[in-house]
Formats: sequence, C-alpha cells, structure tokens
Amino acid sequence: MKKILAIVASLMLCLGIHAQLAWDTEFTKNDFNNAQTVISRSDNVTWPLTGGLQVGTVSILSDWSDECVIALPQTGIAKELHFAWHGASGGTVSVYQSADHNNWSQIFTADGNAAVTASDEVVPLATTTRYLKFAATGRLVVATFRRISVVELKELSASTDEWPFGSGMVDDADATKNVTVTWTNIVAEVSSTDPHFTASLNAIGQKNLIDQTTALTIRYSHAEAGQHSGEIVIAGEGKEVRIAVSGETKKYDQTLTWIQTLDECVATDHLSFNAFTSSGLDVMYETSDENIAYVEGNELIIACSGEVTITATQPGNYKFNAAESVSKSLNIRKADPMLGVTVDDLTYGQPLSEANIQETLGQVEGAFSWQNIASDSVLNAGDYALTLLFTPTNTCLYNTRTFQVALHVNKAVQTITWENQETELTVGTDILSTATISSGLPITYAYTECLLRIENGRIYAENEGEVTVIAYHPGNENYLPTMVIMQTFTIASTDVPSAIQQLSPEQIRRANKWLHAGKTYISFEGRVYDAQGKLLR
Repeated sequence: MKKILAIVASLMLCLGIHAQLAWDTEFTKNDFNNAQTVISRSDNVTWPLTGGLQVGTVSILSDWSDECVIALPQTGIAKELHFAWHGASGGTVSVYQSADHNNWSQIFTADGNAAVTASDEVVPLATTTRYLKFAATGRLVVATFRRISVVELKELSASTDEWPFGSGMVDDADATKNVTVTWTNIVAEVSSTDPHFTASLNAIGQKNLIDQTTALTIRYSHAEAGQHSGEIVIAGEGKEVRIAVSGETKKYDQTLTWIQTLDECVATDHLSFNAFTSSGLDVMYETSDENIAYVEGNELIIACSGEVTITATQPGNYKFNAAESVSKSLNIRKADPMLGVTVDDLTYGQPLSEANIQETLGQVEGAFSWQNIASDSVLNAGDYALTLLFTPTNTCLYNTRTFQVALHVNKAVQTITWENQETELTVGTDILSTATISSGLPITYAYTECLLRIENGRIYAENEGEVTVIAYHPGNENYLPTMVIMQTFTIASTDVPSAIQQLSPEQIRRANKWLHAGKTYISFEGRVYDAQGKLLR
C-alpha cells in the first residue's frame, strides 16, 4: 500500500501538480482529503471526530510505523511549523522535512508516553522545505497532531526607521535621502502619510527571493513652508516598515519701506501711497476709521475730516514671511470751498431773498444766506457791499465760508395812468383827478394858464377857457421819472348862451380844431364839439 502511495506521489510531482494548502492557515480534514496536499499516508492515518491528524493503531504483537506526507505550496518560502500533539504509549512521535520528498531530516521527536495532554510546538523549517512527514512508531501507540499550520518566511526591514531632513528655504530643490530596504519573499506597497515626502518607488519586493535589498530614495519637497512630518510606509503581506521623516521649510524675510511725509492734509487733497517691499510684493493699506477715510488700491479716499492712522502691511505669501507693518498718523482738516460768487442786480422793491446768487465754479454743493441783514430786506436803489455766508452740504469735508459781494439795486420804473377823466368843466366847479401813479408817490401836475388849479388831487375850474394839463413824476432816489401824460380841459362860463347842437359844415370849416388822445375836437363860440360837429356839452 505504501508503495502504491509513493508511486502516486511521484506521478503528481512529475505532472507539476501544486498543493493547494495556503500558508499560515490550519490544516483541516478537507486538506487531508485533498490528493494535492496529502501525497502519501499509511492505512492507519485517520481524521477522528475529535479533530486532528491521528497516526498509529493499537498493535500488541509487533512493532509498526505509520506516517502521513503532505506537500507545502510550491510558491513561497517555509519558515516554521506550528502544531500541537497528544501521544499514547509505547512509542515515539516524529516530524520530518524534505525539499524533494527523498532526503528527509527529522525536525521533531518525542516519547509518546511523555505527553498525556496536547501541547503547542514551534519548529523551525529550512527555507527549501516543501514536504512534511508526520510519523508514529512502536507498540500500542496512537498519536494525534492538531492545529497544524506552516508559517511562510516573509521579512521586511529598512536601514533606518527615522530620517530627519533638517531645514531648507522655500523653493529650494528637493532634499533627498537614500534608504536601503531588505526584504525576503514579499511584495510591499510604498506610500507616504505626508505629501511633502515622496518615495522613488511605488512597490518593493518579489516572491521566492531571500535577503534582497532595494535602494529607496525619499524626497522632501520645499514647495510649502512649515514644519512637516510624516512616515514612509512600506507594507504588504502582513509586514510593515515605517520610516519617520521630518523637515522644516522656511520662508524668506522681507522688509517694508515707506518713505513718505504723511502728517496733515486737507479733505480735498489727493493722496497716493508709495510704500514698497524688498520682495516686490504689493503693499496693502488700511485705515483705523473707514468713516473718516478708506483705501482703494494705494489711493486714500477721504470721507470726513478727523484723525486717522494709516497702516501699510505686506502679509507675505508662500515664499515670504509677513513684513513688519508701518503706521502713520494723519490729521485731515476741512477744506475751504473754492467758489466764485456773483449776484445779479435787484430792482427797488425786490427783497434780498429774490436776489439771484450765481456760483461760477460750481465745485461744491451748498447754500448761500445773507449775513447781518434780513433776507426780506428791501434796499434803496444804489450800490452795496454785502456779506454772503456759504454753508456746504457736506459739512464733514468743507468749512463754511463768507464772501464780500457787490450788489446793485436799480431804480424802479413808475407809470401814470389817466383814464375816464371828465374834461368839460364850468367855472367854479371842481372834480377829482382820475390820474394814478404805480409808485403811489404824489403826482405832479403842470399847466400853462391860470384857468384851473389842482390841489390834493382835485381839479378846480376857475376861469373860462381851454387848458392842457400835464401829469408826471420827476423820479427820486428809488424811482425813475415817469412819462408825461396830458389831459385837455374846457372850462365854460356859468352864463352860457343857448348852444348850437349841431354845427353846419361851414361852421366846422371855420372852427378851431385840435387833436387829443387820438381824437379830433372842435371849439366854436366857447363850446366843444366832436369831429362831426355834434355838441359834447
């Protein structure tokens, strides 16, 4: 039977059939029923209900030997055998190893009588071992091997577990360190826990090789300033090496220079700042009170008078540290409005409030008011030097301002109207003059004959005859002279003969005629007729 099993095993090896037993796992019943794992065993090898490989049977008459040969995986390298065993009596239990299933070497033996309970054993294996044989010999021996597993040899180490890179300046070339990684029968991935550190390889190792070395270059990037630390992790197949890496990347220092006199200005000044840095980076400015002034770019925008502190800063960037800031105090005074003022002439009778004040420059919004004189004052005609007060709309930026202005008040025009006047009078009668003057001043009357007199606006007829009266006013300090208005009066005697009611054409031809107010009148025998000769009175 043993010969038959040996022949089968030899055929399996010749055909290149590989065992299917995985490394680092415990043998099970299924493994011992797999012809690719158990390549030979004697008749007395069983798998009892209690679990484990049982070798040997009770034999009283003679000595005997039973065994079971298993094949390890054909890839990988053996390291050590783990198992527990329980012996019976009258013999020994043994374990053998072989690289070719022919040359066996014993790696464990024990007296079966010595073990009454199961115990764990760890037995080193040769790296070339591919076969294991479990055996029991002697009389009355029943040996059970349990928890059988084979550990694969896998080694991974590095020439250092810590590598400080020191310090460098930002934008320096990458700093490099070389590490030697020693490995056996393993494939491991290489990774980094910090992006500033990278390795020259993504993977290291190969199966079935022993004590191999790989040169690994670790790079430290100076693209970003700061304290950096991390680990280069080489891990695979249950093995792991961590190389602690650290380094510091420093920024360059920069200086900020601000050579500019900045202590006082007026609200209308235009201020541009000229600070600069040794790095060439742009300078930023800020004010202590944006209600007084704020910054746009490098220009100061003034919103109100007051005191403010301007601070120039450069916060730095990835390459440069922040510069030491520079501050300057600024006292902003209100500006005097730039104005040009003229006042149009008034005419007597107009109050000052009606004066047309013209601001010729128009640069500042605001309002004018008269100073030291009421706005409803009416000035006599003439020339005046008055004071105007300008109050700006934006009193936060501008001062109030007074102006001396010249004002000319023209004399007013006055007119006389003389309408609906009765002109046919009788000696000894009097009537009210209907002449009126727009200024309300007394009207002056002039007449050439002493046929009538005018007093207090009443006309007194004194003598018979015809007289033309002129009404006018010569003007005064506030009014211009009026135009002359004339009115002709006819005064009849109280003893008046019966009058001709209608003149004949011959009488009209011989009568005196005169023109007044666009109408023709006829005088005949002391009576007044119209142009057609009809008696008017």
